[in-house]
Order: sequence, then structure tokens, then C-alpha cells
Amino acid sequence: MLLMLAGLLTFGLTSCKNKKESKDIITKMPTETKKPSGPLTMQAGTIPPRTVSWMGSNYRISITRQPDKGLPLVEDASGNKYYDNKVHLLITRADGSTFVDKTYTRADFSKYVDAGVAKKWGLTGFNFDNVADGKLTFAIAIGSPDEMADNEFVPLTLLIDSQGGTSVSSQSQDSDDEEE
Repeated sequence: MLLMLAGLLTFGLTSCKNKKESKDIITKMPTETKKPSGPLTMQAGTIPPRTVSWMGSNYRISITRQPDKGLPLVEDASGNKYYDNKVHLLITRADGSTFVDKTYTRADFSKYVDAGVAKKWGLTGFNFDNVADGKLTFAIAIGSPDEMADNEFVPLTLLIDSQGGTSVSSQSQDSDDEEE
């Protein structure tokens, strides 16, 4: 029995040593990326409504972003075309009455960004930021429609005052320009 066990052990060790190593290199051939046959859509969605305390009352902020086939197309660095977004902003008072009900497109912000950016990039971001200096502050992004290029955008700020008037500024501007 001991002799049989020693034989199995020897067989097991020698079979490992006799294993041939392959010198073949196995790799995958890169697949050719196909250009989309038509325009793509940027990410759409509704940001969960948020209630903020402002001017001694509560205001509910709802933001919906969706691609609009009626807007001019935008493109990413690879030349892929996308439908641009429109953003619907609805702000209601505590009693349910409407304070702001407006739809924004890239055109609303084109004078705050470089002309080349204004023609190619889309309205990629629109979020409530905070209440500052008695105004509702929103962060806006005009950027590359490619979701992988999340750091390619021009940041803008939209301010809404207590009368519903708006102003927009970019980080490169020193003063606000009145919209309404």
C-alpha cells in the first residue's frame, strides 16, 4: 500500500514537469466600430422633485430633461450626431400655484459660451444648486453629448430672483446678463 502511494505521488509530480508550455500568443482582433446610422440621443430623465425653503415659504422644483428632434443636432469629438436636449423647469409655491414654468434649450445659453461650443455641444446638465443671496441658483452645463466625456463642458449659473426674473453668468464673466 505504501509502495502504491509512493508511485502515485511520483507520477503526479512528473506529470506536472512534463507539461509543455505554449509559445502561442492569443489576442483578440480589434473590432471595427460602426458609425451610428442616425442621430443618437443624450441621456434623458426627470430629476426627483425637490422642496426648498426660500423667502419664508416652501417651493417645489421639478426638472425634466429630454431630447428634442426639432432642435438642431449637436456632435461629439468623434463626429457622432445627437439630438439636443430641452429642459423643462417648473417651480411651484407651497399653495400649488406656479412661480416659474419655462422650457430651456441650448439657444437660451448660446451667448454665454464660445461660438464653436454653442454650435457643436448640447444642453447636457441642468440642476438646482442652492439658495444664495436671496436667489435660486441652478448649475447649467453646455457640453459634449458623449456621456464618456463628462469633463468636457462649459459651466453656467442660472439665477432666479423673487420676482421670477432670471440672469445667467459663466465662470469667465464678471457680471450677470439679465434674461427677463
